[in-house]
Amino acid sequence: MNQEKLKQLTQRERKFAKTKVALLNALLDELETKKLSDIKIKELAQKAEVSEPTFFNYFDSKQHMLVYFIQLWSIEMQILANEAKEEHQSYLDIIRTIFRKTNEEIVHHPQVMLEIISFHAKGDILPPHKMTDGEKWLFYPDVEGVETLEGMGLETLLPPLIENAIKNNELSQECDVELVFLHCSALFFGMALLLLHKDPKAFPSLFETQLDQLFKGLSC
Repeated sequence: MNQEKLKQLTQRERKFAKTKVALLNALLDELETKKLSDIKIKELAQKAEVSEPTFFNYFDSKQHMLVYFIQLWSIEMQILANEAKEEHQSYLDIIRTIFRKTNEEIVHHPQVMLEIISFHAKGDILPPHKMTDGEKWLFYPDVEGVETLEGMGLETLLPPLIENAIKNNELSQECDVELVFLHCSALFFGMALLLLHKDPKAFPSLFETQLDQLFKGLSC
């Protein structure tokens, strides 16, 4: 599907997309065994088969790569949410589905989440990447229309679902969208910080139990 669209790009556009994706994959591979602070840009460039100066044509820093990863994750979650809507899942179940899929990935790559938590805790604000259609087609070759989706993180993804859950009487009409979002976010990042160092495999089920308790309390 999207592979044919990739062929329509110029060689320069295809190379840009493939190199950027290769650099991110190099980072994710290194995070399997190292902390972000221990990873050298030179190592990432070598894995992606580009020069170290070329790295900075794509990313300003390793931290900027985390922003890019979050954007790509957000696109995947939008795809998942759209599929769930087509299956007529409730809005709370769509939120559960998003977290369930995310937590499955976290179990396999806990260091990535810990680095994201650390990045947010420092309060650094970095601009989102302007993603090309080629990058989206490379990551999601089988998703029709993926070029129309923009990844902007939980703060963009969850509030509309929470608002619709309130309108649909899945949550109390007295609930405030922003407060519910903050509760969900605090639960997610807080439990990740506490559990991923100790027992990553326990995180998904424990989080889902706590999320269900939160929704139960807010639906009264």
